[in-house]
Amino acid sequence: MANDRTNMVSLLDFGKWMGGDESNILELGDGFVELTEDWAPNVEEKQYVNMKTASNTLNGYGFSMTPERDHLSDEAQVYIDDAFRKFPTGTDAQTDYFRFYKTDSVTGGGYKAIKVPVVVAPSSTGGSGGETLTSSIQITGNGDVVEGTMSITDGKWSFTETSSAAMSMRKTATKSMSD
Repeated sequence: MANDRTNMVSLLDFGKWMGGDESNILELGDGFVELTEDWAPNVEEKQYVNMKTASNTLNGYGFSMTPERDHLSDEAQVYIDDAFRKFPTGTDAQTDYFRFYKTDSVTGGGYKAIKVPVVVAPSSTGGSGGETLTSSIQITGNGDVVEGTMSITDGKWSFTETSSAAMSMRKTATKSMSD
């Protein structure tokens, strides 16, 4: 049976956004009715004259999403409202996005997760008469995905990067097992 959407947890470091000095990672949950990652694979297709079918190369990914949320009176909305006053650009628009699945728990606590450097921009705010006020932010990838572990302690989320040595050993072990 397929897992429902509550299995995927998306978080954003609002504290580092708009030039902040201290991390404040908040879940993108309450107020959001839809949040879908678009990884936009960059595939280059080439057909050589002596080939019946094309050759494809995957060159990278163009991560983006535009989550819309109801205008709630919560900590995330305070940051979003501030962005609609400051309209951050350059390094002020940079922060980190995180994602994990609740089914990917690790021994000792936490979850296998990814961190994506992103730029975040206020996108739209408002709504129609009689409807709920909403705000949207545009989140766009700005670097390579990093693997690690996401955990929560005393109500605060933290991300611990998987060491590159451990990642190299895992790749070697995976290659050996497939040989």
